[in-house]
This record gives sequence, structure tokens and C-alpha cells, in this order.
Amino acid sequence: MKNRVLGKILVALFSGALFWGVAACSEKNTAGGTIDDNAVAEFSADEKAIMESKMDSIQIFADVTPADIGDYAMDSTDFWYEVTFSGVGEEYFSIEENDPFFYCYVRIYHMDFGVQIIKSIMNVSEFMQTFFLTANEDGIAYHTKLDNDYYDVTNCEKDLSDFEQACESEGGTLHRHKAECSEKSLHLTCSTSVGHLSDNVEDILDTRAQTMKKLCMEDK
Repeated sequence: MKNRVLGKILVALFSGALFWGVAACSEKNTAGGTIDDNAVAEFSADEKAIMESKMDSIQIFADVTPADIGDYAMDSTDFWYEVTFSGVGEEYFSIEENDPFFYCYVRIYHMDFGVQIIKSIMNVSEFMQTFFLTANEDGIAYHTKLDNDYYDVTNCEKDLSDFEQACESEGGTLHRHKAECSEKSLHLTCSTSVGHLSDNVEDILDTRAQTMKKLCMEDK
């Protein structure tokens, strides 16, 4: 009889200790913000896929000091020369004419989270703009690259000015990899950190492809 009473007392004591332990743990999790799971942003499936994607960037002048925005010197920041997508692009839009010679293509690279426009206007410019996403523990970054060759200085200077203003208005960081309009050549990248995605990545790519489609018909 004594053993049975003692057993009940021990069970009661153990249950009480367990209850208050759980309560204390719960309070620790919520009080004072010491541990708040809701405050830890979870990466979406799209963000994880972007983090795992492999972007091949061909770079040279690796030892050159990065240039200031107001400096026309070359720099060696990421994506300075060319981005090579590993996947096969889906044709989003294309147009080609012979008189005068003109063509423009827009392709979406779903596996590499990028979009690219290639445009050629006779005696004006060879235009290439590349948009792609990268990710790290801080979230997503948008990158827009401009890699153009020109037939005259005027068009080069206009594109340089327009690109700089657009990058600044988006709160981006501008990299002047090569901005020598005297040589009729531009290599620029605007990189913008956007944190965690609020939109579906395919919607982001489609929106950028629509913008590039409009660029196809400009100055034609």
C-alpha cells in the first residue's frame, strides 16, 4: 500500500515538473525575442533553386582594382565580361528584317534564372542585355548586364547615361567594367539586392522578357 501511494506521489511530481518545464520552454521561445522562429525568414523553393544554380561568368583583368562609378577605368567585378547560361533558352520573341538589316531575339533561360536580348541594327549598334538572378544567405540579387558595340560615340554615350540613371533609380550598384565610348564599347552591370522574393520567379522572368520585347522595337 505504501509503495502504491509513493508511486502516485512520484508520478504527480514528475508530471508537474514536466508541465512547468514545457511552460518555461515556451516562455523562453516567445518572451524577449530570444528564440522566435517566425522571425527567421525561410527560403522559398525558388530561392533555394537559385542558390543551387551554376552561373558561368567569363572574366578577365582579374587583378584590376574595381573602378568608382565616376571612373571610366576597367574593373574586375563579377560578371564583367560575359555570362554563359548552361541551359537551353526558350525563344520568347524574335524579329528579323532585311531592308535595312535588323534582327532582335529574346530568350528565357529558365534553368539559369535569366533572360537575354540580342539586337543588331545596321550601322547603329550590336546590343546585348542580360538579366539574371543570384542568391546567398542574405536573399536574392538582380543583375542586369549591358554589353554593346557601337558605330558612333553618340549612341554609346546615350546608352551609358540611360543605364546609369536606371541603375541609380533602382537602388542598384553600378559596375563600369569598360565604359569607353571613345572606343565605342560598353560593358556594364547593375546589381540590386532585393532580399527575399515576394513574386514567383517565373513571373519575374516573364516580366523582364516583356520589357526586352519592347526594347526590340525601339530605335528600329
